[in-house]
Amino acid sequence: MRQRLASVCLLVLVAAVALAAPPVVPDRVLDHIRFLAADDLRGRANGSEGLERAAEYIARQFREAGLGPGLRGSDWFQPFELNAGLTVGEGNALSVNTRGRSVRLSLGQSYLPLSVSPSDTAVVLDNVPVVFAGYGISAPSHNYDDYEGVDVGGKAVLIFSHEPQESQSDSRLNGARPLQETTLYNKAMAARSRGARALVVVSDPSHRSDDVNYRTFTVEADAEDHGIPVLRARRDEMAPLLQAHGLDEVAAAIGRDLMPRSRALPGTTIDYTQRLAVRRRTVRNVIGMLPGASDAKDEQAIVLGGHYDHVGLGGRLSSSPERVGEIHNGADDNASGIAALVEIARAAAVDRRRFPRTLVFVAFAGEERGLLGSAHYAEHPVVPLADTVAMINLDMVGRANGRVEVGGLSNAPASLRADVEAAAHAAGLDARAGGPGAGRSDDSNFIDRRVPALHFFTGFHDDYHRPGDDWDRIDATGTARVATLALELAARLAARDDRPEFTGR
Repeated sequence: MRQRLASVCLLVLVAAVALAAPPVVPDRVLDHIRFLAADDLRGRANGSEGLERAAEYIARQFREAGLGPGLRGSDWFQPFELNAGLTVGEGNALSVNTRGRSVRLSLGQSYLPLSVSPSDTAVVLDNVPVVFAGYGISAPSHNYDDYEGVDVGGKAVLIFSHEPQESQSDSRLNGARPLQETTLYNKAMAARSRGARALVVVSDPSHRSDDVNYRTFTVEADAEDHGIPVLRARRDEMAPLLQAHGLDEVAAAIGRDLMPRSRALPGTTIDYTQRLAVRRRTVRNVIGMLPGASDAKDEQAIVLGGHYDHVGLGGRLSSSPERVGEIHNGADDNASGIAALVEIARAAAVDRRRFPRTLVFVAFAGEERGLLGSAHYAEHPVVPLADTVAMINLDMVGRANGRVEVGGLSNAPASLRADVEAAAHAAGLDARAGGPGAGRSDDSNFIDRRVPALHFFTGFHDDYHRPGDDWDRIDATGTARVATLALELAARLAARDDRPEFTGR
């Protein structure tokens, strides 16, 4: 009798332990990350075989977790097209001519395109006059404009990289913090909007060496699209032009008094031939769905998402340009978010009654190329955005160490902050307002369409967009806790009678 009683007690104890087990298991999370961040997938670049293998894996995991396909016709995949690098033709060339001397630069050795014309047809610029425009910055709000009083229409614009006084804390140009107008996009737009035909960027003289790896273009040809050619030219090759016009001395003068000294460069022209074709590729969002448990609420949805693409062999998206060509596995960015997403789906499907509203799980492609997958979903949602109560985004959640930053929390209504606090307590995490900044991840496309959205993020680190972002550096227990936080928050949002108020960024 005692033996039978002991056996029954043991069974009860085992059952109790099973019921008390955490809903998200760290080992399962790590298994997904190890697959997605394996060298075999070669960094999951958009348009690559590795990305397609990752998509198939995610769909299979969604199905095994208990989700149904998110699209009509029992389809897990939402395809869309994007630009995935460039095809390099024959005859690309750049030459600079000044005062009777001509210097010819070589693609992938002494110059590379940072932006290409949107047309796939050849671009040919012959004998185009050159205007020097300082650092190429137009920042009227800081009383600085390199384009004031100079005509660049129909001309090529030569500028220096970076910005003047960039390390001076007392500079009126935003102190030692970089100006928004210093980004490549803003510099390109400043030139393009004034009618420039091309922009040539040279390393400014305050930096000891040219910090660009021109070989990246021969390994993985890629560039932005800013409407005009933007070319980075090696400083050593451009030295004859810089010396002929004393441009290093001009840069030093600008750094002293922040007085622009832009001017035409007499006798200086460029010739440029561009034979680069944009490669269009079809990639796929992966979408699974868990129908709501309540007939009264199941037509409303909560989207849980994260991106599964990464940067392949690095190229222009690598934070270590000297290591271009090495596999960038992206374990934290963002195999971690996808692993969390799969295990949230598994836990939710097991206890579906907690979710009166429908849950839509989306693994986005195209994030690294401009949040393209989430933008496509937002334009073609499987549940109308008017019926989407909230969006929860998981991007880089693999290095928690006991805390997680929540983007959008500082502007969230009190009721949503209370839900996050309760969910964080259940997950055993310190959740605080923060995140990578507005527009940096896929939650942005939902906020732009007035859907309340939060972004879970465990912080930047030295392996960001570098080959060292590997699975063995993941905090699996912490990732599981972030997943638990998102699961608990989704349960609260799914069950509440009202909808969280949209308050913007």
